[in-house]
Amino acid sequence: MWGMKCLTARSVLLVGAVAALVTAAAPGAWYSHWVYLVMYGTAVAVGWWRLRTFRGAARGSFVMIMVAESMWLAGDVLYDVVERLTPDLGDVTPSDALWIAGNPILAAGLLRLARRRSAVRLRNGLLDGLTMATVVAWLFGQYVVLPAAQNQRLSPEVALAVLYPLTDVLLFVAVVVLVLSPGAKGGPGRFLIAAVVLELVGDLLESTGPVIFPAISDATISRFDGILLLGNVLFISTVLHRDAERFADPRPDDRRLHPARVVFLGVALLTFPIMAALVTVSLAGRISLICSAVLLTGLILARFLLVVREQERTQAILAHQAGHDMLTGLANRPALIARLTTELVQPVGYGPVVCYLDLNGFKQVNDGYGHAAGDLVLVEIADRLTRALRPGDLAARLGGDEFVVVAVDATGEGDASALVERLRDLIAGPVRDGDREYEIGASIGVAAAADLTDPTADTLLAAADAGMYAEKAARRTLLGAAGQ
Repeated sequence: MWGMKCLTARSVLLVGAVAALVTAAAPGAWYSHWVYLVMYGTAVAVGWWRLRTFRGAARGSFVMIMVAESMWLAGDVLYDVVERLTPDLGDVTPSDALWIAGNPILAAGLLRLARRRSAVRLRNGLLDGLTMATVVAWLFGQYVVLPAAQNQRLSPEVALAVLYPLTDVLLFVAVVVLVLSPGAKGGPGRFLIAAVVLELVGDLLESTGPVIFPAISDATISRFDGILLLGNVLFISTVLHRDAERFADPRPDDRRLHPARVVFLGVALLTFPIMAALVTVSLAGRISLICSAVLLTGLILARFLLVVREQERTQAILAHQAGHDMLTGLANRPALIARLTTELVQPVGYGPVVCYLDLNGFKQVNDGYGHAAGDLVLVEIADRLTRALRPGDLAARLGGDEFVVVAVDATGEGDASALVERLRDLIAGPVRDGDREYEIGASIGVAAAADLTDPTADTLLAAADAGMYAEKAARRTLLGAAGQ
């Protein structure tokens, strides 16, 4: 147990780097192969031991990473066993199933990490990853899959030539999404990104080496196992990192445009035109180029559409917030002034009529039961005013417990008085807060444009405000007299 605690990410990585150098320096040597297997097996065992005490949201993702590593290790061991039993293995072995299946599981673990770290959906990151994956998939197909399958019938060997690059593309998508997801990329993130890069480079060299250089020896190809070993040790080192358990904690959403996104999209857009102009490809290559270009265009247009829609939503939210009270959703003072100014350009009949309301009993609720209770009262009164509005009317909150209702089609003084009484009765109903009831009333002042000389929005509000204060003063006098 004490020895396991002493195995830090850096110490395991250092030992793994030494083993990778031995593997690359002495390909084919018996001791080199045993160094590879012992180091790899030890690292996998240490990773699983660390996961026994792992806590936090990242555990499931790192379990998937360790499952992929275990499958690759099992594939290596199985290959050795089958090779001893059957010296002439051929190009397709049972180990290929384990090696191929590891990449999708690893990619799923990385995507799960990115999703848990993000406070929002990863739709934009996935589109960016698929955009770059389209380019990478075409390059793999053009220079790896087509050369391997040229003039050959469908066979297990050809199927493997397709599956290996395909799973590498999945892994590439996962690491792009992880890079572009919110949160710091240091610590375990740096290890994961470096590990994926090494895995992709190692797979690319091992798969394309015999195609590009037909005379290359098996011993030379075996040197690339050192790159793969170092990548695998890096994956396992992320589990041992001191920040691994917190790596999947949600991070704040950063809406700033990551420079890598611009670079990725620029490279993707330039790749196909450059390849079409500089490289002579076969008929199959031309068809794949056209299909990939169409897919790439669709992905970029989808990405552009999402950006535009998000910008439109943001602008709509900002426009709504600019003209509305944050708590109640009613119009605010600037929106009220703008509406009155518009109505006064061509006033209709007796209107517009302004009713200025100040709540009675609100201070007692706010002081006695707290601001949460006071906010509940304000929201309830705002809802009542909204439900009572006629078409064309406007309700606004000026701040505190002061509200304004504007009626634009009042026909006369009697109509305005009826509106005031309707508002008074509407507010007089008790406001319920669980088992409590708050008795709220209103002092209301009213002013009509027809009663003022050359009315403006400010003079209308001032006249209604004065009427409200007069009613409130009369109420206080009446309560004082009743108290005596």
